[in-house]
Amino acid sequence: MQEDLSWIWNTAFLKRLAVGSVVTALLVYIITMPFMIKPRYESETIVYAPLTILSQQINQQGIGFGNDREIDMYIQVLKSDALTDSLVKHFEKDTNSLEKRNRLTHLLQSRIKVEKTRYGSISIKVLDHDPKRAASVATYIVDVGEKIKESLLHHNRAEAFNYAQSLFEQKASEVSDLEKRYDSLMKSSSLLPKDNLLKEKTRQVYNMELQELITRKNQFEQIKKDFDTPLPKAYIISPAVPATKAIWPNRWLFSGLSAVIFIFLLTVFEIIKRDIRS
Repeated sequence: MQEDLSWIWNTAFLKRLAVGSVVTALLVYIITMPFMIKPRYESETIVYAPLTILSQQINQQGIGFGNDREIDMYIQVLKSDALTDSLVKHFEKDTNSLEKRNRLTHLLQSRIKVEKTRYGSISIKVLDHDPKRAASVATYIVDVGEKIKESLLHHNRAEAFNYAQSLFEQKASEVSDLEKRYDSLMKSSSLLPKDNLLKEKTRQVYNMELQELITRKNQFEQIKKDFDTPLPKAYIISPAVPATKAIWPNRWLFSGLSAVIFIFLLTVFEIIKRDIRS
């Protein structure tokens, strides 16, 4: 037997629904006012990771964008403990308190979101009760990320520079010894065939080693130039600005949901009450 639900359209019941849902929505709207619940503002900056290989940067006139591996590396830098520690020191003066440091670290990690977008850029979002501070933190993350990236790559760049320098200096010493040996043979007045053959072989070896020295010298000068050149910085497509509208709580959404929940609960309560009576 189909249950009679005509009571739903009863004027008294509809009036209770209307009044109750409006009152509930109004109460939730008041409760979520800024002086009751601190609103949170979101500030976002969007950057593109740069191409850190300088030779390729030159080929692309200095506007190269990083590939997937460089993007992933850059994201890891922005999510690193080194950057979080830098943020903690920036906002917490009492860095000796382990409890304060841990609390602020967890707070920052929960309020900061770094992710790759579908366009290959990197989005850095910061939530905070103060919109200006949210924008400041987002900007600070990019600045510190650049310093960490440069520090991270500096060691390997320095090793490559030192290695190229050692190869060049080693070959320069060998060529210098060959040159002295060849000059000594040329000053010799011996006309013996074997001595002339030795002179010719020494000259050939000297020329080969001299070409190798020139190659290593060019490589060393290029690496030195690259080492002295600062690494390309991230391309800031959208700088962080203070938000004018809070992202949380969404007062209208919460009010609407509370009204819907009230209508649902009151209807269920009325159905149960009528079932018990019958």
